[in-house]
Amino acid sequence: MPAYQYRCRACDTSFEVRRGISEPAAVNNPCPDGHIDTTRVFTAVAVSRGGSASASPVPVPSGGGACCGGACCG
Repeated sequence: MPAYQYRCRACDTSFEVRRGISEPAAVNNPCPDGHIDTTRVFTAVAVSRGGSASASPVPVPSGGGACCGGACCG
């Protein structure tokens, strides 16, 4: 079930609303104190492709042309 982050403009409280994907989005999600002047906060989500998080450097061809390492440039 997705969780959506909100912030109340009246009392500056952050809160979370859990709603199923097939449920319609509510126009106003009141804060825990009952204020209806709220706004949705967009948060970044980290996604990994599994394995190690460290990146290995890509080898750069040496010798010759700037476009392809000299293999195709005279």
